[in-house]
Amino acid sequence: MNTQFNSKVSAAIAALVLGGSMTAQASDSPNDASRSSAYVRLDNDVFAGTDRGYSNGTEIGVVSATVDDFQDGSLSATSRWLNRRLAWLQPEGYEYNNMVVTLGQGMFTPNDWWRETPDPNDRPYAGVLVFGVTYNGRDNDSMVATTFNLGVVGPSAFAEETQNAVHSLVGGERFEGWDHQLRDEAVFRVMQQRLHKRAMIKPTWMSDVIFHYGGSVGNLTSFVNAGAEVRIGGWIPDNFGSAPALPVAENTAPTIGPVFSEVVRIHAFAAFDVRYVANDITLDGNTFKDSASVDREDWVVDLGIGVAAHYGNWKIAFARYFRTREFRGQDSEAELGSLTIRRAI
Repeated sequence: MNTQFNSKVSAAIAALVLGGSMTAQASDSPNDASRSSAYVRLDNDVFAGTDRGYSNGTEIGVVSATVDDFQDGSLSATSRWLNRRLAWLQPEGYEYNNMVVTLGQGMFTPNDWWRETPDPNDRPYAGVLVFGVTYNGRDNDSMVATTFNLGVVGPSAFAEETQNAVHSLVGGERFEGWDHQLRDEAVFRVMQQRLHKRAMIKPTWMSDVIFHYGGSVGNLTSFVNAGAEVRIGGWIPDNFGSAPALPVAENTAPTIGPVFSEVVRIHAFAAFDVRYVANDITLDGNTFKDSASVDREDWVVDLGIGVAAHYGNWKIAFARYFRTREFRGQDSEAELGSLTIRRAI
């Protein structure tokens, strides 16, 4: 793939991300289900004092308003066009629905940033750029989220360029082994997660626990997973989780009750996810080409602890994650931080 072609594709995807899920209607009420929202998520191991493994990830997304179905007239013409072609992904039998359109980039690096020829027993250099569409359906206590991802792994994901630009701004070291990153390969994934919530409401505080389970299939990743999140605070939004960076729909549930707040509201959360991984291209290497690879661990566990705040049209969540070893010979468990900023629009 040449740079000019990829620039055009990236621009087209970005335009779809920013415009495709927008609703045709707007409202000034922060709790109005007819409003869409936008978010940006940043995952970075620098938050944990390291710079290796899953080194950095960025995702931007647009969340539609709550709709009766995915041809609702409040959705933009672009969204309805896309939904007709992806009808096989959409949940059925739910009164409350929405869609999310995303563009994300991830970069993966080994420990020894100064080595021009990377250690063959360490994680390969890899960059991933993926477009995503998620369809959510929910009732009061349960939800299903199905995601379709399409993108590229390799130099055309521009991970090296992104890392070099960021490190030049902050004075970070230049990683020397990007010439050995995974080669260009188109990637896809279909992922579904099912969630069930149990809430407890007291006069001065609220808590809930959200159980999730599901999996994904594709050459990007294939896994089955299950886990839960516990939240507690004076007020908790009526959605299906606050923890960013887990494979559970980025807290984008269709709105029934208030999600944003007219006063500052803060709550704490703890989340875990355990998954059996059948393939992960960033560890296993290219599917049809020779490339670096490592011996992947089949079982991986994430534990996240964090805090979320809501005020007006804004929501901010931060979590610190601890992840078990993802491949044999990995020096230590991974740590990273994840920050999500979301605004009603």
